[in-house]
Amino acid sequence: MDSSSNTSFDAELSALLDDEITEDDKHRLEGRISADPQLKSRQETIRRANDYGKRNFESMLREPVPLDLVRAIKTTPEPRRSIKLQPPPRAVRRIKHTVGLTVACSLVMFGIGGVAGYLLASRPHIKTFADFTGETASAWLDDVASNYRLFSRQPRHLVEVPASESAHIVEWLMATTGVSFRIPDMSADGLEFVGARLFAAAGRPVGQLVYRNTDGEIISVNFTKSILPLSTPLNETIRDDIGLVVWQGQQASYALSGPSSDAFLETVAKKIAGII
Repeated sequence: MDSSSNTSFDAELSALLDDEITEDDKHRLEGRISADPQLKSRQETIRRANDYGKRNFESMLREPVPLDLVRAIKTTPEPRRSIKLQPPPRAVRRIKHTVGLTVACSLVMFGIGGVAGYLLASRPHIKTFADFTGETASAWLDDVASNYRLFSRQPRHLVEVPASESAHIVEWLMATTGVSFRIPDMSADGLEFVGARLFAAAGRPVGQLVYRNTDGEIISVNFTKSILPLSTPLNETIRDDIGLVVWQGQQASYALSGPSSDAFLETVAKKIAGII
């Protein structure tokens, strides 16, 4: 069998694995494979390459997404629609077979080289809280992120005290945390103040002001008596699907928490830092 015949048959094997051939072609190919051990071995090689590549690609999809990439995707405008010319059905079928062959033959190289390169190559660094704080402060932020993940998914129990009792919220949280503050009015930025909560993080009482944006996503401002180094500037970090912006004020440490897909967390944090 010459190289062109090999290529043609590999394309048919790939189409068979992808279930993209007619029943007649399927029976014909299965008959040839069952009668020829070499063809059966060739089919298994392509199948293993296909499975190997899929496993490694799925593993890549579980990698944390760089925060810069999340922000870029969130803020990129939608492209203008364009008219697409559709090729004839027979051409589409040939293209699918060719693509299937290309994918099957390159997946092994992709799995060995591409995945290794992806894992080992230099990627944008996502600053972690440990990069600029000590163990106690890092544990504090871990608890803040865990708290956000839990309460933000409880729509019926989102806050302990509603926004209608703002005066009580200030008195309550100031007395408990020892932090003087004002409730920032962020309505001009599309954030509705919902109410407040109180929880413990790293063994400290933490006040929490809860907001909801126009997409229905929850944004919270968390504060406690100074736990960060005094030199800690406003910094952005990410914990799985949660984005956090942390900074040190004159008398308290703050952490703004929200979905990591929200492209404006840092902008919101800067405004709140100038108010609270």
